[in-house]
Amino acid sequence: MPDHSIAAAVPRSIQSFLLLAPGEWRDLFSSCHHPRLFQRERARFILSRVRIIAALLAILAPFRLAVDDLQLPHHLFILLDSGRIIVAVVFAILAFFCRCRPTPRNARLAMVMLFLIPAFFFLFSHVLLAHAQLNGAAEHFDKYTYLPFILVAIIGVFPMALLEILVLTLSLLTVFALPLWLREDPRILPELIDLALVASVAALAAMSQLQSMKRLFVQSSTDPLTGLFNRRAGEDLLTLLFAQAERHSHALSIAMLDVDNFKGVNDTWGHEVGDRVLQDVAQLLQSGVRMGDAVIRWGGEEFVVVMPYANSGQAQARLQVILDGHIVQKPNGQPIRMSGGIAELQDESGKNWRDLIKLADNRMYQVKIGGKGRIATGIRLEKVDMWVDEHG
Repeated sequence: MPDHSIAAAVPRSIQSFLLLAPGEWRDLFSSCHHPRLFQRERARFILSRVRIIAALLAILAPFRLAVDDLQLPHHLFILLDSGRIIVAVVFAILAFFCRCRPTPRNARLAMVMLFLIPAFFFLFSHVLLAHAQLNGAAEHFDKYTYLPFILVAIIGVFPMALLEILVLTLSLLTVFALPLWLREDPRILPELIDLALVASVAALAAMSQLQSMKRLFVQSSTDPLTGLFNRRAGEDLLTLLFAQAERHSHALSIAMLDVDNFKGVNDTWGHEVGDRVLQDVAQLLQSGVRMGDAVIRWGGEEFVVVMPYANSGQAQARLQVILDGHIVQKPNGQPIRMSGGIAELQDESGKNWRDLIKLADNRMYQVKIGGKGRIATGIRLEKVDMWVDEHG
């Protein structure tokens, strides 16, 4: 669903009631548009939670062996507790798996496995005990019906979007209703209603976690003046994108850009005008890059533009399109220009992204001492005149 459609579907009064900022509903509805860096942080958080819960369940699962031995006939005890031991082993494997790379795919897989393992054991135990003669132990084994409520409540432990919650909750409700439906048990409707109520509370908790996590991420990763990634978040993003480029052998270009003669703007017209210039430059760069590219305020009047799947020539052409024909002016009407350098992973030697940053910075420095107002790609110098209206 496009952004404007989602916004239209949620009236402002409801957004105000739910304390939602503009555009926040989209991220609570679906995780598809989450920034790549936030996806990694959320994946790391989810994997950590899954690891803790899986390790705890791996330890606790065998604890009922002694109780089952006292309550069940020997053949049922062997079958049921063999399943319980298998579940404990699988939970232990899952806890070990959660030490993998924090990607959205791995996080989703770990979370699905966390819910699937006990759900299958729930079905297995109900099939096994459905027609067993339990005599006085029947009331004891009715406690297995608590498992669906516990699992549905666990949803609230994770920061999840509404679509993710709906898919997971409906899947669990289907699994838990299956034994009652097959036995034509009259309790199926009350059970599902109670489960839906628990799921609703868990869904609110999960979405509240996601909302709080997203807001903290934005506050800690965003430059307050320009709204771009700050340097700390930019370094994390560069680490991620550099690793992906090396792993999948695709191009990665990094451009270091600097506003020419910016100190003179501050000295002559004051920092308020200088801040407005930086905001206009940031808006221009952010609005012109492709989806998947990133713009970082590196410090002062320096900006870094990261372009995955683009070689140095394509990166230079993209910047040329962004900067040509726009006007940033000083109060006296003179245009403000930028100098820059571009480094490409595929063509340049370097062990990490810092080597590329250093190379791009060196090329920018060569442009600065050679006349400014240009972007260097290798040994070539491409002239870039940037025009941005004074009022943005």
